[in-house]
Amino acid sequence: MTTAAEVDRFRMPLPGHDTPVVSDARVVALHAHLNTHYGASEWPLAPLVGNPSQSLRVIRWSKCPASLREEMRLLTWTMINGELRPTFVKQRRTRRSRLGPDTVWRTVEEWLRMARWLDERGVSSLAQCDGQVLHEYGLRLRDSGVSRGRVINLLGCVTRLWAFDQLSALPVGVARPPWDEFGVDDYLPAEKGSGGENSREPLSTETMGPLLIWAMRLVDDLADDILATWHESRRLAERACSATASAEGQAALDACLAPIVADGALVPANWNQGKLRFARSYVGGITGASTRQVDTAIKRYGLTAKAAECPGPCPLDLPVMGLIAGSPWREALDFTEAGTLFRQLGTAAFIVLSYLTGMRPEEVLGMRSGCCPDPEPDEDGIPGRHLIRSVHYKTATDESGNHLPGGTERDVPWVAITPAVNAIRVLERMVPPGRLLFDHDAHDLVSGSRLSTRGALRPGGMRQRIEDFVAWANTEAEAQGLENEMIPPDPHGAIGTARFRRTLAWHIARRPGGLVALAIQYGHMRTALNTEVSGGYGTRSRGGIHDMLALETALATAETAADLHDQFENGEGVSGPAARRALVEAATSRQFEGREVKTDFARKYAAARRHLARDGSVLYDNPHALLICLYKHDRALCQRDGAVDDAPTLDRCVPGCGNALRTDQQAALLRERAAHIDKRAALHPKPMGDRLRANADKLRAFADEHDQFRFTRQERPA
Repeated sequence: MTTAAEVDRFRMPLPGHDTPVVSDARVVALHAHLNTHYGASEWPLAPLVGNPSQSLRVIRWSKCPASLREEMRLLTWTMINGELRPTFVKQRRTRRSRLGPDTVWRTVEEWLRMARWLDERGVSSLAQCDGQVLHEYGLRLRDSGVSRGRVINLLGCVTRLWAFDQLSALPVGVARPPWDEFGVDDYLPAEKGSGGENSREPLSTETMGPLLIWAMRLVDDLADDILATWHESRRLAERACSATASAEGQAALDACLAPIVADGALVPANWNQGKLRFARSYVGGITGASTRQVDTAIKRYGLTAKAAECPGPCPLDLPVMGLIAGSPWREALDFTEAGTLFRQLGTAAFIVLSYLTGMRPEEVLGMRSGCCPDPEPDEDGIPGRHLIRSVHYKTATDESGNHLPGGTERDVPWVAITPAVNAIRVLERMVPPGRLLFDHDAHDLVSGSRLSTRGALRPGGMRQRIEDFVAWANTEAEAQGLENEMIPPDPHGAIGTARFRRTLAWHIARRPGGLVALAIQYGHMRTALNTEVSGGYGTRSRGGIHDMLALETALATAETAADLHDQFENGEGVSGPAARRALVEAATSRQFEGREVKTDFARKYAAARRHLARDGSVLYDNPHALLICLYKHDRALCQRDGAVDDAPTLDRCVPGCGNALRTDQQAALLRERAAHIDKRAALHPKPMGDRLRANADKLRAFADEHDQFRFTRQERPA
């Protein structure tokens, strides 16, 4: 039973017209300036947001019927500033007594939909929401055609309406929802098939490879040119705006325009509002002429029309240092490209960091300048690894389990490989010291937001930037004659921001020792992930990328076992010391069921770890060595002396290992690879050609050994 003391503690006071929407105790400094008063027609929830890349939601009371508006307004204010009673939290096993800004906004949006439904039925007060009305609304949600999980969330929103009404200064008496009292089953749609284990598909290699090539090319090879172009274009634009009329400026302007007026030379032009126009800022900047002097010349010589007829470049007096395919990537750096290239460089850095760290999008966008200092050398003079210290938001909670809007610094930093460090260093040159690496003011050159946009770029905006980057890179590849580096569309749709993390885990698990883009070795990255120093590459104190890697690895091993069983049953042959054991495991072992668990990620990750922990029972495909490993640690030649790892080191496969087996398909691929190497050898000088041919002969010998000792389903080994 609730005590009077508890009622007094959790009951909220009655707000007035000028009461702040978000109380001082809950306001986050980042967006405190957006706080408004209770009587406002729109309530920004930004004062609750401490994540610099999170979208800023707004509650618009015009969406609520007038008859229910004041009741809904009071309940919403109570939810924003109040706290659910511990009895409510404990009985329903909810995690938080206070809701985060996104949950508040989604809850209010559902309340407003419910209010419109009530208004259509002639209900003018929430006091009329008795058990029968709520029962009918629950059935409406059940039959609305949305998923079972979505209905559970919507029913929970209505339950909060009842819970916060009890904490309001003026409770209206909303009835307890019947699903909260008697059970939810009658209000849920029929269960459907679970589908894939994760709605986010990894990016295909055909898309990810060239995308990473272009992203790293901008960061590693072209960043100096792009930043020099940006800074010089800003300098010229500022000079054009601030220059005063002078004889020297007029003389320089006349000299600049003389070839255009005299013999019809190309006119410096740029696109402005969809039209080609005379590049007045560029010309003013390089000549030092005032705005008035330039405008007078434009009218006198009809330069607007000439620019449309004979548009020309706006070259900058800067050396071109960047190379693509061994040649300078531009004849001259151009004033008009500065903004576009600056934007693409920021996007390229995001792609590199998202993919090569495994961070979540909001974690990448929340990084600050100085987050990855150069490591100090140890006593032997050997520098340590670069560590990225940043904030995580998704699982950041206080001691009571409530969400921390500003996130918290992770207990264990990420370990960054060189391309990721390079991307951070480029971003640090793009933003002021101490600011967010994706600071909105530095990266968003044209903002149309109605609200102040302090903080970082938003994931939604970054998704569009990535699509723009793909279009730009494909145009550039065509212009450079690099059609083989075009970025094709991904078969599963838009690239987005959240698929890089899944793609990294997929490639590490399924392409061990392989190469993606500029010879980044996934086998090496797996090794880094397993290191004990600082928790390893891309680690987090609470699982994170390790859990996702375990899941992808478990799925890959299950598919390997199923494929081996099917190939053998269809008459194909196998060979190798572990062949017989592997066939038994493939035919009899319990299959990994993580794909069938759709939303309970904790269960899924735990199942993956249990699946991989079965020493001597897990089959790993190694497409680099073209064999399969039935890993048993005491037989593994890939392990260092004294090491007892729970997974093979697939980039160190040793021929003749007792864990190895090979299939007919793999033997055929060995011969294809040998033939390809022979063709390469014919194009190289003799010493290198001889080494390549020796490698090809070794691969054919492995295939011949397989043919000699292979057995099929009809020909069991003795």
